[in-house]
Amino acid sequence: MQCSLSGIVRAVLSKIRFALIAITVSVSGCGMFSTLPFLAGFGSAPGKVDVVSKRRGCSEFSHTAVLTVNSPVQATAIQWFFTDGTVQVGQSIVHTFDQSGQQRVRLVIGTETQDFTLQIPVRGEPDDGPDPFGDTCRPIEGEQHVPQGTTVNYRDNPPASGPHFSGAGVAPIAPGFYPDPVPPEVWVHNLEHGDVVILFDCPGTCDPAFLQNLQGFFNSIVSHKLVVTRYPNLPSPIMAVAWQVQRSFDEFDAVELKAFHDRRVGQAPEGEE
Repeated sequence: MQCSLSGIVRAVLSKIRFALIAITVSVSGCGMFSTLPFLAGFGSAPGKVDVVSKRRGCSEFSHTAVLTVNSPVQATAIQWFFTDGTVQVGQSIVHTFDQSGQQRVRLVIGTETQDFTLQIPVRGEPDDGPDPFGDTCRPIEGEQHVPQGTTVNYRDNPPASGPHFSGAGVAPIAPGFYPDPVPPEVWVHNLEHGDVVILFDCPGTCDPAFLQNLQGFFNSIVSHKLVVTRYPNLPSPIMAVAWQVQRSFDEFDAVELKAFHDRRVGQAPEGEE
């Protein structure tokens, strides 16, 4: 099958009369966005419809996509159905997929239904909208390995990417709860592997109940792609960090910390390995 650089895939449906639907993807190359036949039992297609897909989020590994029907349609509602069970309505919607790879989406315009697949993360230029979860995006600081013992002067404090140590028994560190500070040159390597790092600090000695909460939170994360460690002079009592993204917390909140972990884990240069 020939694919143009514009990424346009055309599917022709013959059912009583011909209808043409063009699906336009905002990435170059083939295989990013493919159409499947219309389901039986529906009427004619609603003319030519352009659907544009763009990535949104803090990094090129984001699982969030903006899907837009980019041409006028004669329909009372445009519905998007996702395999996680959610349904969204509107000409343009923002959806976060729970994993990368080929993801199936169903588009319903009026009485017409079409299934298609979308490659996550979406490649190409990102959408300029804000992070959908209100997390703070941080610019990339690099990902090179540096000799053990090197002090890296990170631009961000704490960092969310950048140079780091590498080596067996050094970095990345084993997932766990570390009540004493682990150097950022160590745990930044964990970020590169798609782990989430929870940083905390206390004025003086930490309350034992606070530490127990953090230990219990680590124990509750089934994936164990998580490091919890103290970070001196942290600007907030707790900060959740993933590759190129951070979120500050004024107090321990297991629900929101888990939500951050679940939506960010694995979204890094080596996060799928």
